[in-house]
Amino acid sequence: MFSHIDDLKAELDKHRPLTPGEVQRLKDEFLVEYTYNSNAIEGNTLTLQETALVLEGITIDRKPLKDHLEAVGHRDAFHYVEKLVEEQVPFSESIIKQIHTLVLMDRPEDRGIYRRIPVRIMGAYHTPPEPYLVPEQMEKLVEEF
Repeated sequence: MFSHIDDLKAELDKHRPLTPGEVQRLKDEFLVEYTYNSNAIEGNTLTLQETALVLEGITIDRKPLKDHLEAVGHRDAFHYVEKLVEEQVPFSESIIKQIHTLVLMDRPEDRGIYRRIPVRIMGAYHTPPEPYLVPEQMEKLVEEF
């Protein structure tokens, strides 16, 4: 698998340097697909095309406001992370909670707060940790980082 990744990287390097327009297009496509896939896991009903339109500021008729807010919150969090990286802001639990606050634009009561109930990811083999373990695991994540 690593040799395949190395081959793909070598192929990409043949096309460098990318123009600013190419970089922006790749970034825009990544943001749309990342937002769509992340939100679809959570039950968002926007299609990939609808997600792209919402991220441009267009409202989709007959789609829940919740779905629009999830996409916009995800976009805002993505741009916030870009800014943090650009400014080399140190990674911390506080930063994680700030990102969480942006992602949960549609659920103000849950912003920046660790979950209090067990969850399952439908169709996944991974079982998320029990709620009482989350604060400890987040602390460990920051320490190890």
